[in-house]
Amino acid sequence: MSPLQGTTPRSGPRQPAGGPAGAVLRRARYLVEHARHGLRGHRSVVGNAIRVTVASCVAFYLCRYALGLTVMSVYATFTVVSLGVLARIPGSGRQRATTVLTAIPAGLVLITLGTLLAVQTWAAVLGMLVIGFVVAYAGTTGPRIAGAAPGMQLLYILPCFPPYAPEALGQRISGFLLGAVLLALAQRFLVPEPDTPSFRRLLADAADAAARLADHHGGPLPGEALARAQETGDALRPSRVPPADLPASPTLAHKAMAHATEAVRTLLARLEALHTSVGPQYTYHPETVVLLEGISDAAREAAKALRRGKRLRPGEGPSSAVLQSELAPVRAHRAVDTLEQLSTDDRLVYLRRRSQVVQAADCAVVLALATRLMLGDRSVERSPAGQAFTYARARAHQLWWQRLTTHLTPRSVIFQNACRFALGLAAARAVAGLLDLQHGFWVLLATLTLTRTTSLETWSAVRQALLGTLVGAVLAGGLLVLVHDRDTVYAVVLPVVMLVAFIAGPLRGLAWAQGGFTLVVATLFAQVSPVTWQLAPVRLVDVLVGSLIGLACGLVAWPRGAGREVRRSMAGLCSAIADAIGYTTTRVVDRSGGADCVAINRALVLAQESLAQYHCELRDESVGQPDWPSVLVAGAEARRGERLLPGRPGRIAPQEVGAWLRRAADRTAADYRSLARHLRTDSEVPRKDARSLDIRALLAVAPAVPRHCPDREARALSAALLLDSVIWLDALTADLNRIHKEM
Repeated sequence: MSPLQGTTPRSGPRQPAGGPAGAVLRRARYLVEHARHGLRGHRSVVGNAIRVTVASCVAFYLCRYALGLTVMSVYATFTVVSLGVLARIPGSGRQRATTVLTAIPAGLVLITLGTLLAVQTWAAVLGMLVIGFVVAYAGTTGPRIAGAAPGMQLLYILPCFPPYAPEALGQRISGFLLGAVLLALAQRFLVPEPDTPSFRRLLADAADAAARLADHHGGPLPGEALARAQETGDALRPSRVPPADLPASPTLAHKAMAHATEAVRTLLARLEALHTSVGPQYTYHPETVVLLEGISDAAREAAKALRRGKRLRPGEGPSSAVLQSELAPVRAHRAVDTLEQLSTDDRLVYLRRRSQVVQAADCAVVLALATRLMLGDRSVERSPAGQAFTYARARAHQLWWQRLTTHLTPRSVIFQNACRFALGLAAARAVAGLLDLQHGFWVLLATLTLTRTTSLETWSAVRQALLGTLVGAVLAGGLLVLVHDRDTVYAVVLPVVMLVAFIAGPLRGLAWAQGGFTLVVATLFAQVSPVTWQLAPVRLVDVLVGSLIGLACGLVAWPRGAGREVRRSMAGLCSAIADAIGYTTTRVVDRSGGADCVAINRALVLAQESLAQYHCELRDESVGQPDWPSVLVAGAEARRGERLLPGRPGRIAPQEVGAWLRRAADRTAADYRSLARHLRTDSEVPRKDARSLDIRALLAVAPAVPRHCPDREARALSAALLLDSVIWLDALTADLNRIHKEM
């Protein structure tokens, strides 16, 4: 085991102690939380069904019976259904309404293009290919846009079919606007989804917890503060935050918010390790207390600024100047004076604690600066720690362009999905046009809703959809035969059919959704134009054709989904980690070279997206997989070192120590490159543990600074920088060993 192993906490889930009684209690809490989550899910489905049913029925009755405009009624209804059911817009009622209203300009463009390109089949197909890709790929810019994308596709699909009727564009746009406004009002005021705590509030709670933990300078462990720190840190995990609240867009505020989140979670982890890694018998030395007080002040000021939420001018808000001024003196003089008075064993404990508190102080500085940047103060890039905020100099269009181009590679699962859907929809439009299928937009709708990221999932979805559509077609045919042309009956039945279909689909599965939607379509179209029972088999044939096209696209375009791609992206991340180790070590030892954070950021994003899709796919559970989250943790650790280590004062000396650190870094980088080759080629990977770092070189340098040495401060800074570098490399080595054990 490495001498420093265990001093740097990992980001994985913690396993609380407690024995059998604790296990029973944890299981009971899990069951209660699971039941609450299920109840909330059912309430959400019922609430959404009520909102969509009311909005669509009001829109349809108003246009069809009050105004007598059939085209407008169809577009108003399908707008509500597409953005309320087909789309999966996350968030509270207020957030969903905002997303719907924000999508209006894009919807107007899509309906206009669909209407104009319906002039020829080839024009409609080409438009479907481009628009299908653009709308699907736009999901890279955030969860709200990604959730609305499937519904937005329908806004082009519906008008791109014959008849070519540019004169009807006014009714189509009017129907769309009416449907969007009614849906937004329903989302906001009719059984709305409850508001969730803002992400800024979660950040403020975590910063307050860090301040409370930093207030502890000795004595018994602060159990309450530690529990609060764990609770607030876990609340910031992406899996715990509602998708609509995640800082996932490429705006400057969201990038700063994500940066602050990384800083405060690392700060909490370092403070927790500081208090728990060694026993309470070891006292906190004065220089450590000074830093902890500075951390507490900076974190508490950041929390206050986040809760106020007011826009800041340069120089306002949480200040990290005092904390930054304390870092260099602690590293230079006080730490060395303390080391000279300690025994060898106590030196190791002190060095561990000193490294943890200095890393915590660095995180507190980043938290304070990221908070100021988040609230509008762009002057943070001119601060001594501003090298971590290079994105603050970028303009808005540059940030958006960087996000869009990050996934513009065949190795991105988002790019693959966008290509798959675009090709499938274009093929479906071509088939429907060439065969002159009646109600051909149902073909595209089936392709859109049934295409999955793997051929196995697509086939499973197709089987369920065909079964549900068959049952729904039989029921719809019987309804059309019995009711015939009595519009009053259809008008009375429509809201009931809608409500049942929109509740049963999400709760009971795809077969119920397709069967219910078939009934909705039959009931709706029977009021628009004269129909017979033959509408039901037409719907069945169109769903069958669309299903076959979706299945064919799933077989041709990346049929295995993310199963293979996750290995490629993780291999790319391992290579990026190895490169980051080399870049960072060169800058620490020689103070030369530049940062290349873009490479590891992109590799980390691609790996995270691949893993997220992989977890959502059906797969063979008997096939073992490496510990992918540990690879992501290693990537985040490498990025943290690349951001922080080169900006710290000092230079590694003497030359022999710099050479030793370079050799240690080269070994760690070589191990990650070996792992990357294994993931790409399935070759053999060494099963032995990665070589741990030798702390003796560190102990030989740090205390060896004579009291009257002329370059005493420089030697102390060198010792501090060396320690932080060793801690960083040791954490990456521990991650590598954990990955090897799972392979």
